[in-house]
Amino acid sequence: MNAQPLAQHIFDVEKRRAARDAVSIRAELHEPGEDGHEILVGNLSPFGFMAISPKAYREGTLVRLNLPLIGEVNARIVWSLSDRIGAEFIRPFDASGYRQKLDSTPKKAHNDDG
Repeated sequence: MNAQPLAQHIFDVEKRRAARDAVSIRAELHEPGEDGHEILVGNLSPFGFMAISPKAYREGTLVRLNLPLIGEVNARIVWSLSDRIGAEFIRPFDASGYRQKLDSTPKKAHNDDG
């Protein structure tokens, strides 16, 4: 991502439809027809997420995220920088129970100390 797309990305982040919640949730991500791999979701809203991924993705790639308590959600990668990715959900998931589900998840990743 060079300076111009990065500046555009930062501008776009500021215009998000909904605030994202800081989380630390291990989830599985995969492209259609491919094996999944574990990612660490760092922020989440009913409209999208940011995560750390061991696999690089190109902007526009369609993926499926399997979130604990929420289930599988289709998304499109909108940016990728080093080991971090940002994606928007193709259809936002039901926000009515989102806060309750989010509040019931562990606050730390399974391998965090403490």
